[in-house]
Parts: sequence; C-alpha cells; structure tokens
Amino acid sequence: MPLPVFRALDHVLVVGVDEIIDIADAEHIRTSLVRQLLRARGQEANTVVVDLRDPCLTSAGVDVLEDIRDLADSVAVRLLVVAPHPLTRRVLRLTASDRHLEVHPRLTEALRAIR
Repeated sequence: MPLPVFRALDHVLVVGVDEIIDIADAEHIRTSLVRQLLRARGQEANTVVVDLRDPCLTSAGVDVLEDIRDLADSVAVRLLVVAPHPLTRRVLRLTASDRHLEVHPRLTEALRAIR
C-alpha cells in the first residue's frame, strides 16, 4: 500500500508513515520514500517531510531514515523528520541519528522551519 503524500507548500511534500518500520516493512517503506524523493525532485519540490506517526521506531526504521537522508543529500532535496512521540525521538537521540536528521516534534514546527 502506498504511503499517503500531500503537498504542504509549493516546494514541500509530506509523506505520512503510519506503520512501524520493522524488518518486514523496511524495504517497502524505503522504496516508497525513495519514490517520493525522486518525485519531489522531478516536481521541483526541494523538501520532503517524513511524518512518523507510530510511536515505535525500530533499528530497521532508523536505517531507512538514514538511507533516505543520504539519498536526499545526493539529489539536493532537504529531508525533515516529524516524530511526535517522545519514544520515537528518544530512539533517534540514543542512536545519534538526530545529529544527522533534522527532527521536529510536530508537523507545524517542521513546516515553520522550512520557511
């Protein structure tokens, strides 16, 4: 099933991830996020926001986010991560991924940071 995507601003795509990114789903979600990054680039959107809606973030999820960040850097698309749940932000902090990913607790804050 494709991830829900909407255009928040002219140059911003928001991709909602409602499910846990675990070993079983990691490849599907990685592929969907890659598709959205390339879509953003093709539509002259320069920012993609990944909205993690599930409170659980596994090591597979962290790996997917870091892979997507690397791709975003290579295609000159800014990547932001929204992690509304404290547990998700804690996992990103404990893995030091928050040093490489631009993490925001709310979508409104991420969109404000873009402007």
